[in-house]
Amino acid sequence: MFTLYLVGPGTAVVAERLQTHWALAALLACVQAAAVPLALVRPVAAWWLSLAAMVPFPLLLAVRDAAPAGLTPWPWTEMGFLAHLTVTLLVAWRVSARLSVAQWLVTLLVGTALGAALSPEGAGKGLLAFGMLSGGGLVLLAAVRGRKEAQRQLRRQEELTEIERFRRTLLEERARIARELHDVVAHHMSVVAVQAEAAPFLVEDPPEAMRESLGSIRRNALAALTEMRHILGMMRSDDAGASSKDGRYAPQPTLANLDELVGNVQAVGLTVKTEISGTPRVLPHHVELSAFRITQEALSNVVRHAPGAKVHIELGYGERDLVVRVVNTPATVPAQRLSGSGHGVLGMRERASMLGGTLHVGVMEDGRFEVRALLPTGASEDS
Repeated sequence: MFTLYLVGPGTAVVAERLQTHWALAALLACVQAAAVPLALVRPVAAWWLSLAAMVPFPLLLAVRDAAPAGLTPWPWTEMGFLAHLTVTLLVAWRVSARLSVAQWLVTLLVGTALGAALSPEGAGKGLLAFGMLSGGGLVLLAAVRGRKEAQRQLRRQEELTEIERFRRTLLEERARIARELHDVVAHHMSVVAVQAEAAPFLVEDPPEAMRESLGSIRRNALAALTEMRHILGMMRSDDAGASSKDGRYAPQPTLANLDELVGNVQAVGLTVKTEISGTPRVLPHHVELSAFRITQEALSNVVRHAPGAKVHIELGYGERDLVVRVVNTPATVPAQRLSGSGHGVLGMRERASMLGGTLHVGVMEDGRFEVRALLPTGASEDS
């Protein structure tokens, strides 16, 4: 509609001012108006077309020795002025700020050159009006584009920060699990080394081959321990300034410590019921440790998000797996908003997956929240 508006009155104005045939006037008006829709798809080409369309009108005025009307925004007609101003602003939104400023300056230079060559009356008024209006529009567009770009960069940075936080949390959790598994493996390797050293003294006149074999076992066990401690030292280097009271060298918990864990959460207002199904047995230490940590994290989430809830902990001993299930009712009092990274579920899932197990977390049909982990156990340690 805006383009048609430019064509109709524009044709009439050009025909009246130039005293020429309507076909030539319509052609000039159509060329000037066509640059407006073209700016939406080919902005640079549209600007050059609009710039070229502004030249014939002042030249034909000079050839016909006709003076522009008093309020005419020379070197344009009124419709031509609106068309070129619109094209300039549309192009400025589509191209870079440097290119839009260059096009703005070229328009003023071409207009100034026409004014110097043709010297019509009131030549500077139209250029001054165009310079002020288009210049203000360019500044406003630059501010809007700058704000949008800043918001886009901020969103991108937030996405990168979240990805980095997720990766860091994953690495920290894996490192913590690796440290705990190291403690378990180191214990058994130490036992192997001690037994290999003591075995020759349990046999009267042991063969030399046995001594060498046991000595090799002991040396390999000690070498493995040394290498693991070296790796552990690198993983704990970021905690070098921490106090030795932080519990890094304390024995790792097992399911035997579950009652103590339950007592701690009951002290903060939770009602906890523990149920054991199947035949309890001694499990590999890393399985018991993971089961304890998953239960601990699930209870911590209940304390944070469902204070006053009733909790049901179930340990199901299967032939080759252990099912850890923690179910809680909704909160009975409003939960306080606590700060934290919110990656507890990630840690539980990582522990389960490192054992080859699975983890399910979600809301049940009756509204209760469930954490269910299936942990493969293999053969028991006492078998």
